[in-house]
Order: sequence, then C-alpha cells, then structure tokens
Amino acid sequence: MDQRVDLARHFQEMLGNSLVQCGFLSPRRMPLVITPVDSTLAEDSELFALWYRNHQNIFDSMLLEYGCLLFRGFALRSTADFQTIAHCYPEHAFGYIGGATPRKNIDGKVYESTRIPATLKIGLHQEKAYMAHYPQKLAFFCRLPSEQGGETVICDMRAVTRRLQPELIERFRAARIMYLRNFRAPTTPENEPKNTNMREYHRPWDEVFLSADPRQVEQLCRDTQLDYEWLADGSITVSHIGGATLTHPVSGEEVWFNQLSTQHNNARSLGASGYEYIRLAYRDKPARPYDVRLGDGTPIALEEIAPIYDALEAEEVAFPWHSGDMLLIDNIAVAHGRNPFKGKRDIQVALFD
Repeated sequence: MDQRVDLARHFQEMLGNSLVQCGFLSPRRMPLVITPVDSTLAEDSELFALWYRNHQNIFDSMLLEYGCLLFRGFALRSTADFQTIAHCYPEHAFGYIGGATPRKNIDGKVYESTRIPATLKIGLHQEKAYMAHYPQKLAFFCRLPSEQGGETVICDMRAVTRRLQPELIERFRAARIMYLRNFRAPTTPENEPKNTNMREYHRPWDEVFLSADPRQVEQLCRDTQLDYEWLADGSITVSHIGGATLTHPVSGEEVWFNQLSTQHNNARSLGASGYEYIRLAYRDKPARPYDVRLGDGTPIALEEIAPIYDALEAEEVAFPWHSGDMLLIDNIAVAHGRNPFKGKRDIQVALFD
C-alpha cells in the first residue's frame, strides 16, 4: 500500500473513523480529501467550526505532509461560515495591499478570487512570492462553482524542485530575481485601457494600494519593502528582489519559491495571442504591467526558464469544485492557479500568516 495512503488512514483514525473519511481525487495523492461520515458535521455549521478548531493541530500535521487539504461535504454554505474558519488563523499582514492581481475584500478576512478575465488561465504560483511578505497558508471557499471549467489547479512545488536541474536552481539562487510591476495612473475616461481585459491586467495604483494619496502610497511601499519610481505618465513602478528558493519554516525543505514563470513576458506565460498583444500594446509605453529579470537587472530568455514550465506542467493537478468545498493550502509547498471558465463563479479566499 502507498505510504501516503497509509498515512491518510492514520490521520483518519486520529480524527475519528466514525466522523470522517480521508481519500484522494488524483493518483498524485493531492489534494487529500476529508469528507464527513457523521451527518451533524455536514448539517451544523457551528458544530463543524468547533470540531475544526479542536482538531486544528492535526490539520496542521496533515497539511505539512500533503500540502493541501480539501474539506468536502461539511457545513460550509456561506461567506459567514468560511469567515468563522478563517478566524482560526492569524490574518496575513497588509492583506492584499500591493498584490499583483485584482480582487476586492468581501468581509473581514475574506476576499474575492482574482478578477483576471474568465477566458484566461492563471498560471501556477505561490501567493505573493514576489514580495518580501507572503502568506504561509491560504484557504479557498467555493460558494458557487462555474458552469464549465474554472478548476483550481494545484502543484506540489517540492516535486517541482526535485524535477529541476541543480544547475538551474543554483543559477537563480545565486543571481536572485527582480520583480518589476507597473500600476497605471488612477482611471479617467482619457486613460482607461480600451481593451477590457487590460483594465484588470494593468491595474491603477489607487486600487492596488487602496489610496489616491501618492504620499500614502509611498509609505505603503516602504512598509512592504517595495522600491518605487513614479513615471512621467502618472504610473508607478514598484520593484522587489527576492530569492529563487525558500527553506520551509517547519519541514526545513528547500522549495522553489518565486513567480518567475508567471511574471515573465513570454508566450508560455501569457499565451501566444496575449504575448503578442502585450508586445504590441506596450512597445511605445514606459513600462509593462509585469516584468521579471535577474537580480542585477539582466533580462532572462525564455529558453533559460523553459524547464520550469515543463516541471510545473508535469506536476499539475486540476479538480472541479463542489459548492461548499474548502481548500486549505500550504503556500510554500503548493502552488495554485485557475483554468478558464464559463458562467458565474464565486470562489473566495483568505490569506494567513
């Protein structure tokens, strides 16, 4: 029997065989799926929240082993139910200020999932790996699954790290990675992008920093350890130099941890049509929405990072959402993304330190 299956049975016994079952949706043994046997855990949200809090140390051990846990069939029906679980964890400092993609706060610790257009795939990434401060854990809640597509894709970054050549890892570990992100001036009828997708992809800085005051924006940059430069067109470019890998604070494993593959401008990251559009639309502009280079500013060729995309694709797992699902993720050990979708979709997220 697979060691991870044996361990799942062990955790199931710790949680109570008469209360839950543990299993898998994928041959890759991720996510680990926890479902209720006891009907009260499926029907009573207060009882479920109490049970969750009382077993949180076990879930932490499970998360360390599997990287992500999918709670399916429990009494999670509303944002308020999800918020109750979110209160079990310390909120990520600064929330989503300075974040790369558009999302709004719904209530308390809960945010909407990114508003990147539904037609686009969001590549695998670890949340806020492009900043000095990043969440340790994430939780996603499915209030409404999409009619078609919209799966959250996940990937064991420990397995990706093992797939990468040591020479590639050492090159980027030594050189480090520079992230350059440009946020356009606050929206006016004159400067709003004509392409609707670009309105979300190239965000205005007052939305990113929740302030229309340039002085407050500068202070928030300093608080979050972002360098900044105001450009003549009223936009601001922020930058941060980070590592290529990170030592997991609990397991001690070295894990590939960055957003080099998602913020590099190329056809594998943006898609062929998206890459061509960005190339043409921004050829005469002072800055692109995203750029990534070596720590000393040296550009990075696609050929240098092609093996990273190959490793991510080889380890990618997708699963369809069910209404009421909650996915808990170790943000260092596991990357996530999103498939394109059709119809309405309501996936909510909370970020934890």
